[in-house]
Amino acid sequence: MPTVSMAQNMVNARGQPYGYWRYDRATYGAEQDGYYKIVSLAQYDSLHFEPGEGGAVGRLEAKYKNSRASIVTYTYAGDSMSVNDSVWNVYDSATGKIALTTVYDKGVVLWSKEYGSDGGLVKYDYTNYEADSSVYLTYSGDKVFKKEFYPPGFANTKITRYYPFEPLHISDAEPVFNVNFLNKPEVEHVVKISADTDVTITKIIASNNIKLLNKKGGAVDMPIELGKGDTYALTIKYASTPATYNFYDTISIKTKGSAFMYKIICSAWCAHVDRNNVTTMQNIRLSITKDRYLFVKGCGTTTSFSISDDDGKVSNYSITDGNITAVDLKEFVPGIYTLDITMNDCNTEGNGINLRLSE
Repeated sequence: MPTVSMAQNMVNARGQPYGYWRYDRATYGAEQDGYYKIVSLAQYDSLHFEPGEGGAVGRLEAKYKNSRASIVTYTYAGDSMSVNDSVWNVYDSATGKIALTTVYDKGVVLWSKEYGSDGGLVKYDYTNYEADSSVYLTYSGDKVFKKEFYPPGFANTKITRYYPFEPLHISDAEPVFNVNFLNKPEVEHVVKISADTDVTITKIIASNNIKLLNKKGGAVDMPIELGKGDTYALTIKYASTPATYNFYDTISIKTKGSAFMYKIICSAWCAHVDRNNVTTMQNIRLSITKDRYLFVKGCGTTTSFSISDDDGKVSNYSITDGNITAVDLKEFVPGIYTLDITMNDCNTEGNGINLRLSE
């Protein structure tokens, strides 16, 4: 944290903060500092204002230039209130470096930058209020990995571009795969790689969970020569096993003459049992040594399930927020078990599923 000699943490007679404020981690949960400004509600072209219970923290929707802004307000009293102004910084508790910088104009967020633990830029968000357009940039190293933006006049239409400022563009660099090991063990997704100039792809690296195919379903031959305006359709076939499953798998693309590696970050939701087959599933056969895990994907906020044997021993599990739980099969001996699942929020149950475990 920087050393500050000026007066700080000041409030007026109405209890409204103003000037420079510094918060410590012990009291407020994060080290941060910045400025408050006392303003009049009449300064804004107000669309909707909720002063907040007891006049503490409120929210103001107001017109700003050619757009609209959402403003957090503090201690509204006598037609005036405090708002964030100028520069606010949040500091990393481990390194003391700036983790987040936000710049305000009388409560209106102009832009913000988020930094990693190494000090590198991770995210940069800004709004062009004159053009009524918001832009959200995500960085990978010193490159813009993803640009998300809302065009003028289309506040509910988000457009995503991957590697927008590089010579190579990828239509979807964050594909999601939904895999069921029993019913749908392989899933394909096609991404289009296009070039702004002549580019040669010399290498594509992927894990054993992923097979890369050309548009005809054959192996991808290297190198891939792309001229200006050319597009290559790359099929990603995801086919993990319970033993090799990772939620994230990364595909790396190397181009001639550049040390930079383009990334396609694949995320996979893999399970043996999910909401789609839990009511019809009757038998599951798994190998303790080969499969290693039983994966169950939850539904809604809470999912509970149990595994019981003929001797009455029961192992209970719980899943929250639709996540995935991996049951380590090494905790069991070969035999026949009963799997009972209740997906509370989805009104779905799977009772008496026959779980057969072999060595």
